[in-house]
Amino acid sequence: MALTRIPRRTLEQIGNATWRTTVRRLRRGPARPSWSFRYEALVELLRIQFGVDASPQAIPTPRALERMRKSMDAVGAREVKRDRTVREKLELGGVPALRVLPKRHGTTEPLPTQGTVLYLHGGGYALGSTRSHLGLFASLAHTAHTEVVGIDYRLAPEHPCPAGIEDARAAYEALLENRRPQEIVIAGDSAGGGLTAATLCAIRDAGLPMPAGAALLSPWLDLTHASPAKSTRYDFIFPERSVPFREAYGATLGLDDPRVSPVNADLSNLPPLLVLAGAVEAIADDSARFAERVRAHGGQVELVIEPDEIHVYPMFSDVSPRAQSGLAKLARFVRTRTGG
Repeated sequence: MALTRIPRRTLEQIGNATWRTTVRRLRRGPARPSWSFRYEALVELLRIQFGVDASPQAIPTPRALERMRKSMDAVGAREVKRDRTVREKLELGGVPALRVLPKRHGTTEPLPTQGTVLYLHGGGYALGSTRSHLGLFASLAHTAHTEVVGIDYRLAPEHPCPAGIEDARAAYEALLENRRPQEIVIAGDSAGGGLTAATLCAIRDAGLPMPAGAALLSPWLDLTHASPAKSTRYDFIFPERSVPFREAYGATLGLDDPRVSPVNADLSNLPPLLVLAGAVEAIADDSARFAERVRAHGGQVELVIEPDEIHVYPMFSDVSPRAQSGLAKLARFVRTRTGG
């Protein structure tokens, strides 16, 4: 994206983040031992963008909410410019979807792939899309040599829970028409990680065949926030300011309903799981509690709490070696579960 096309507000935020990071590192050194200047400046930028000024105390007006959604979707513009994937829009069970395949450099030919990842994006159940997460789709497709199919499930407040679960289940059923369950892994980050857990329960309760596995990246699993959040000194999400979005998503079901907060669900008879979280992220306890409950129900789960890392850290594999390692763990899980 050309510099002149970056919104003025964003340029100001970038400048502010760079200045703050420079001053802090000159005075006290890196915020975390393993953080490079580039990574720390990125985290600072995200903290500014998701900070007090950007966090609504009430659900935004429809117009303001649309602006927020477009702003988040714009993150995918960089990936479009990189042009390293073959992309196809489609519908799965009536749900808009985007199919992403890794392609050979300098050609339009997709690389050979194994398995399918049905991906459920994050964004607090009110933001995010297949456009905002295109970079992560592409990185996962290339690293795992797999097909990634993201869906644009219905968002709150227009469509509270269980609309998103219904869409994810419908998309999964549609995939089963042309793929074996052993070839499918469901994955999601943040709210999409919570939606992944809820969708697995819905698939099981409907008597459908389970996918080969599921991967949850920094999942938001307890919207009641029964466990106090960890310090937000390093992370870019601020759970105490999520009240409007989580209440809009829970609507009449209530925040403790297992469909809204799947950490409260019956977690028996789920496929093998991978849960990735950052040690300095605010809601890491969600992942730890979930893994403990899955094991208590006799399930198989690999929990990785990565030192020094933040919310959905594999998304930042371009600037962090630990994030690259997280992405590699995710790719290896997909390959292993789908037969590679």
